[in-house]
Formats: sequence, structure tokens, C-alpha cells
Amino acid sequence: MRIKLVLLSTLLASCSYLSSPVLSPYKMDIRQGNYVTAEMREKLKLGMSKQQVRYVLGTPMVSDAFHGNRWDYIYSLEQRGEVVEKQRLTLYFEGDNLVRMDDGRQPVQAAPAIAQQPAVAPSAVAAPLPQPVAKADPAADVLKSVQAWSAAWSAKNVRGYLAAYMSEYKPQGMSREAWEKQRLERISKPKVIEVELSEVNVSVQDDSHASASFTQRYRSDLYRDSTRKTLQLKKVGAAWLIDSEQAAK
Repeated sequence: MRIKLVLLSTLLASCSYLSSPVLSPYKMDIRQGNYVTAEMREKLKLGMSKQQVRYVLGTPMVSDAFHGNRWDYIYSLEQRGEVVEKQRLTLYFEGDNLVRMDDGRQPVQAAPAIAQQPAVAPSAVAAPLPQPVAKADPAADVLKSVQAWSAAWSAKNVRGYLAAYMSEYKPQGMSREAWEKQRLERISKPKVIEVELSEVNVSVQDDSHASASFTQRYRSDLYRDSTRKTLQLKKVGAAWLIDSEQAAK
């Protein structure tokens, strides 16, 4: 009888061990949405165009066809069935320009223009003075597009990097699909990428064609080089996109 009790106790103890949390099913980490790093957030500035914002942050996962002037970048990380990290960045546009950013803390927005009323004489109404019209500077717009392209590359923002090129762009001897696959691999593989442009020279040929020449210094944990590069750009809508590029060591 005593031997039977000992065997029964051993059997119950083994069953208790097998039902312990040690053998609970494994739950993989689940990441959803757009993860915005501190470096990407610092590059975001009021006044940027939608195209420039897309270069830096990528296309928002959450969009509303009825509210095209609001973009929501939402991110969550779930570990072992519990949400351990959440991010939300909401951007507001007026027309094509970023005017407000809200990440749940103190919202950042452009200061509203304060209209100054001219003094009016009791017997007469002063005619409004003509306001100077700001002239468009295509060279400055081209420079912003080139800087946004290098910023997306440095941030390893593949979607923003590819969006800087014409949809018909493809290097000589490669299909568009093969080129995009190559760029995805080369941008995703390094842990850190830094692209620095210097001696930038912009030349505008006409309303829709321009070029930008510069010295490009590329550094990553896997490779580094310095190249003299020239980009040919075309204007599509309000954006200057890369049509071709030439590099020389």
C-alpha cells in the first residue's frame, strides 16, 4: 500500500509539471503600422510638401479618402499577446503644405498670420496697398527634392527613396523590378546609412527640366565611398523627380 501511494504522488507531481507555464505556447512579436524613429521625426519640418513628408516618413498606413489633408502614422508592438509600445503621429496639411503635427503631446503648428488693419481717417477710407507677390524659385524646389531624397536614403526609408524617382526610371541594363529589388536589399541590409551631399550645384533648363550635381559621401557599417554624381530631374505636378543619374569616382 505504501508503494502505491509513493507512485501515485510521483504521477501527480509529473502532471503538475507538465501543466506549468513552462510549456505555454510561444507567441511571436507582432509589429503593425509605421514606426517613426527620432531621427525621422527631427527631419520633419512645418511647411514641407506632401511629397517631401512622404520621402521622410513613407506613405501612411492609415488614410481617409474624405480627409485628404490629414495623415495618421500609427504603430504598435505586441509581445506575448500584450501591446508594449504604441505610437501615433497625426499630420495636418493646408493645400500641399504641412501646417500642424500632433503626437499626443504639445501640438506643433504654424503660427497664424496676423492681419494688421491700416489706420482709417474719419473722413476717408484708405485704399489697400498692393502686396508684393513672392516669386517661385524652381532651383530651391529642386534642391529641396534632392535633400529629401538623400534624407530618405539615410533614414533607410525605402518607399520614400523609390518615390523620389520617375515611375519610368530604370538604370541601363536593368528592369525596373530588378532595380527596385536591388535597392531594397542594399538599403535594408546595413544597420546604419549616412548620405552626405556637398558642393551642390543646381541648374534649371526650363519649367520642367533641371539637373543637380554634387559630391556624395556614403557611409554605412558595411561600405563607404565618395562619388561625384549628377541627377537629371523632371517636374511632375508640383514635385521634381529623378529621371536619370550619372556617377563618376
